[in-house]
Amino acid sequence: MKIKAFPLGSYMTNCYLVWNDNNEASLFDCSDSKLDNIVSFIKEHNLTLKNVILTHGHGDHIGGINEIKRLFPDIKLYIGKEEEKFLTDPSLNLSYAIQGYDFKYTGDFTPIKEGDSIFGFEVIDTPGHTIGSKCFYNKESKFMISGDTLFRRSYGRYDLPTGNLSQLQRSLKKICDNYPEDTIVYSAHTEPTLLGEEKRVLKSQGMF
Repeated sequence: MKIKAFPLGSYMTNCYLVWNDNNEASLFDCSDSKLDNIVSFIKEHNLTLKNVILTHGHGDHIGGINEIKRLFPDIKLYIGKEEEKFLTDPSLNLSYAIQGYDFKYTGDFTPIKEGDSIFGFEVIDTPGHTIGSKCFYNKESKFMISGDTLFRRSYGRYDLPTGNLSQLQRSLKKICDNYPEDTIVYSAHTEPTLLGEEKRVLKSQGMF
């Protein structure tokens, strides 16, 4: 499995294009409607985009899904079942504060939950930053896409709608205790890191 980050939108959110040996691809998060770089890369490498998979429903992660669905109408969209309303409720997705306008998506999507498998990734429930935040782990390539749950030397905010510190602490402990320490973590707002390094930092910070 190969992975490439595309920083998009006003927050330069890392949106990750992942593809396999069959040139099938999935996009994790889609922050902005200016998708020229992603579209050019997909065409240049003869990839077939199959899915857009959302780590959670904040505007800097979903702001481009209307456009990506327009460009690739056959793709499937996935989001945590707890966050369906984030797609249509700007007071939850915070799009006005992030992007300066109210964002809504009214197309088709498939809700996901822990235990599901999508494109070779295990879906992990990691609430705390938002109620339905998800991480995605690929055992074969030994990497995790963490959204805003875990960053390099930090972690997601918990003071936004549906956020909760206790839940976030449990989620961080869960991924640190149950996945290999040499797992590469790809987050939405920092450079990649190793899960074992972040486990030691989180413990030193008293997060668990």
